[in-house]
Amino acid sequence: MKNKLIASGIVVEYNPFHNGHHYHIQKAREFSQCDVLIAVMSPHFVQRGEPAFVNKWERTEAALNHGVDLVVELPTCFALQSADYFAKAAIEILALLDVDTVVFGSETNDLDVIMNQFNFEADNTKSYAKQMGNSKNANDILAYHYILNAKRFNIKPISIQRTNNYHSSDLETISSASSIRIHFGSKDVSLSTPMDLEKQVTHRLSEYEELIRLTLINPSTNWESILLVNEGIENLLIKNRRLPLKSLISESTSSRYTSSRIQRTLMTMLLNIKKDDVIQPTQVRVLGMNAKGQQYLKQIKNSATYPVTPFKNYMYKDLEIRATEIYALVKDQSYQDMLNQKEIQELIIKK
Repeated sequence: MKNKLIASGIVVEYNPFHNGHHYHIQKAREFSQCDVLIAVMSPHFVQRGEPAFVNKWERTEAALNHGVDLVVELPTCFALQSADYFAKAAIEILALLDVDTVVFGSETNDLDVIMNQFNFEADNTKSYAKQMGNSKNANDILAYHYILNAKRFNIKPISIQRTNNYHSSDLETISSASSIRIHFGSKDVSLSTPMDLEKQVTHRLSEYEELIRLTLINPSTNWESILLVNEGIENLLIKNRRLPLKSLISESTSSRYTSSRIQRTLMTMLLNIKKDDVIQPTQVRVLGMNAKGQQYLKQIKNSATYPVTPFKNYMYKDLEIRATEIYALVKDQSYQDMLNQKEIQELIIKK
């Protein structure tokens, strides 16, 4: 009998893929001692409430070229949510794929310290919310929720030390994705990322300004049905709709709503994501895999709850088609046609 392949999971955005991500992959394999590394990846919109800098197929290629065996999709309705919902859905998808461990980067790099930092009693929910909202350790917040949810499925959490500052705008050999996005176009970023960004079609939030404004002036939308639209936030955004997008976001940001929360809400409104669309994932969509990833899927295929589903039957199919169409809409027709076709046909297989 052949030895069973052991799988580990990581949760990623690769916005864009950079040298720090490659380091994370290497350490994930080393620390977990896995045979197969599975990445759950945000699709064409990411948790910051922005379009992904490059499309999901290019990021899938980068992942497979640098040590990931299987890339699966985190549905858009979860990618555009706060850390708790984002992490919960990602771990649920990894659990469907029967991983033994999940590996994540953190600033603190100590599971007990992370849990103690954020693990408040129920009667301290206001303190908890303030702590979560004010913390600059974005990856510690995600780590906390990865740990919480991993315990639900008996998945072992493993933390590795982050090699760069999430908020840093400095450009170095190991730089944050944020610094690469900031400097791309004005400085050479090639030493920070293995992706040849000069040959990629890149996306910026500013390109969607007119689409967002059109969305906000639509009088027929039932805003209360839209994901993240609550407490009258739609009235604030509609009031500020005539401002330039950057000003709309800054004028709508407050102690109550962070800029990321504002941006995520604008994206759910733009994409017309309904609260009813947010259903616990019971299916998995594969974006790409290599031979080892294929072998692992064959191994788990005999399970009674095999989760991998063809796109035509995928529970989030309509949402992902719509998200891709809107993501591509700010580019030329040939790019739109290519990306829309890939959405329904593409599956990257590396030999």
